[in-house]
Amino acid sequence: MELEALQQVHSEVKALGVQIVVITPELERYTRALHRKLNLTYDILTDLHLKTAEQFRLVFTLPDYLRELYKSFGSTLDRFNDEPEYRLPMPARYIIAKDSIIRAADVNADYTIRPDPAETLRHLRTLTSASAN
Repeated sequence: MELEALQQVHSEVKALGVQIVVITPELERYTRALHRKLNLTYDILTDLHLKTAEQFRLVFTLPDYLRELYKSFGSTLDRFNDEPEYRLPMPARYIIAKDSIIRAADVNADYTIRPDPAETLRHLRTLTSASAN
């Protein structure tokens, strides 16, 4: 759902001269299929073994009860992410300027709560209008 929500704002984001790039621990073979299925027009990159998420200190390990719940639904994160420890990144969204400075960040330790693309778009509009002045 989050990827589809980002797709809905992608044309407006692109019109501001900005790029959306999604980083996920999922292996490329899975993200490629998802990219085609959802007809996404932005890039999805793989953060193999959560190396980037570790640098941002965004990694957590699912507790045993959630690990078992995921497995009972047939979801095997270890296969999709090549991550046997059942580690995941916290949902985060960053706006990074061309000068490599993070201009806005939205991170939540609760992985069920995702940043709202409309809020990100509002930040982008504010930042791009401020840089134009």
